[in-house]
Amino acid sequence: MRRFIRRLAIPVAAVTAAAGLLVLGTPATADEAPPTTFTGTTDNLIFTKSVIGNAAVHPGDTVTYKTEIKHNESGIERSIAKIRDIPPAGFVLVPGSAKATYLGVTNRATISNESDGGVSAKCSNGCTFLVGGFVVKKNQPVTLEATYTVPVGTAFGTYDSGMLFDVNAFSTQQGLNPINVNVQVVDPSVATGTTLVAPATAKVGTPVDLTATVAPSDASGTVQFKDGGNDIGSPVPVSGGSATLSHTFDSVGAHDITAAYNAGPGFHSSTSGVQTVDVSADTTTTISAPNAALVGDSITVSAVVTPANAMGTVQFKDGDTNLGAPVAVVDGTASLTRSYDASGTHSFTAVFTGEAGYGDSVSTATQLDVSDPDWGTTTTVVEPLTAVVGEPTNLSATVSPIPSSGTVTFKVDGAEVGTAPVGTGDGVAILPHTFASAGAAAVVAEFSGGTGFIGSTSTSFTVNVTDPEPARADTTTVLTVSGSAQVGKALQLKATVAPGTAIGMIQFKSGTTPIGAPVAVVNGVATLTHTFDDEGTFGLTANFVGDAGWKNSVSGPTVVQVGTAPTDGGGTGSVDTGSLSGLIPLFGS
Repeated sequence: MRRFIRRLAIPVAAVTAAAGLLVLGTPATADEAPPTTFTGTTDNLIFTKSVIGNAAVHPGDTVTYKTEIKHNESGIERSIAKIRDIPPAGFVLVPGSAKATYLGVTNRATISNESDGGVSAKCSNGCTFLVGGFVVKKNQPVTLEATYTVPVGTAFGTYDSGMLFDVNAFSTQQGLNPINVNVQVVDPSVATGTTLVAPATAKVGTPVDLTATVAPSDASGTVQFKDGGNDIGSPVPVSGGSATLSHTFDSVGAHDITAAYNAGPGFHSSTSGVQTVDVSADTTTTISAPNAALVGDSITVSAVVTPANAMGTVQFKDGDTNLGAPVAVVDGTASLTRSYDASGTHSFTAVFTGEAGYGDSVSTATQLDVSDPDWGTTTTVVEPLTAVVGEPTNLSATVSPIPSSGTVTFKVDGAEVGTAPVGTGDGVAILPHTFASAGAAAVVAEFSGGTGFIGSTSTSFTVNVTDPEPARADTTTVLTVSGSAQVGKALQLKATVAPGTAIGMIQFKSGTTPIGAPVAVVNGVATLTHTFDDEGTFGLTANFVGDAGWKNSVSGPTVVQVGTAPTDGGGTGSVDTGSLSGLIPLFGS
């Protein structure tokens, strides 16, 4: 709603009277009709003008406007000296149609004709003391209605109107002229649209239907079908919005067909767009291609056109995309060789375009599935370099590139000792193991392979296993992880060393990568806060390095699956708290 200040330097009527309110020859669009109502404010008054009923009229029709002034229920009551309705220029007031409603009745006003063809109303009963005028206050508006005839011969277009009113004690006239309350004068004869349905191709001597559809469907008249500038048969009557003609072409080539609708009373004639019918002899086209291929493979797509002496070209397509330029047909065949650099599904068709009287034809589709070759992998044993007989340690191996799934089986001196999952975040597999004898132990890791990844076996990795030092006391280390296993969220890593009197340092690790600096053990406990930057599964361990008199020890791996932190506060990560039987229970014993 627009707001208008009541005391203007120049009265509105003085600015706009010469415009006559007429916006002539501005066609309304079907998508957006012009406004038919407007509400404005001035001080504590609200004024509204609206078209009552249909705002799309024909020459000779009538249109009714309603103007209203009411109080906004705030501040003092107002006295309206005069309310005036201004029609579009040339519209003719219907005698006796104007009425002013005040205090609920229509006999308290004097109606006067204005020089611009409009009407005005002044209070004649129940008016403001001394100065006269309609008293407008809460629940007491004043309205003015008037009906006008649209002259015969009025040009089609959009016509604006206005309303003005005088307020006692205001220095200027109020309202708007024009006010953007519009009617559309439209053609009484109905516009029509004609569409033509014709086959894209036809064969000489074979009848085909030519169908014209006329909208609206109640249009009367006939349709004359044409081939170029020549009539095809006689005009066909339109029935239910449709006219159909069966026609047999007698010559090869492109025929430009149109349908000309000759209107009956109350409608406008219209002509369809051109539909080109290619008349030719029939052909058939078949296509062949391999069903599957790998990225980089050369594949050949072939088309066979019958009859074999058909002249023309074949356009090979992958879906809606042309594959290269059209290929000439020789002895009924055409072929194309190409390769793909990415995996995916391809749907091939062959579109034959005939020459010299041979018709076009299109093959059915054949599908090719192009897939990526599996990635080769490299598996490497990386830990431990040394171990002590009887003391738990971890066998660690990396797989590169990092696979999306799979396990690693560890062998020590040729004997299988267990299997561990490969972390999808770091490509590391960790298996707890305790060596039973001293010496050089040969460790080999065998990656099983996974979806899209080929298995691989590491070279032998030598671990120097020594007997335990007799003077050192045994220790055990247990790792617990708490917090939210999500990217960017802090996790609490806690290593508990038994006995609680053990002295030394804890090095936390993710796979084979140290997490921060070593942390001193105090009263049997060392803690560290860590945040993951990537998604995936990660094997965490706590490695205790004892001071004099204390044996080293290492926790079993705790597998953490790190997910993305969602915006709604939920979580997608999870933590195996160290039992190795939680999220990823894939370790061997």
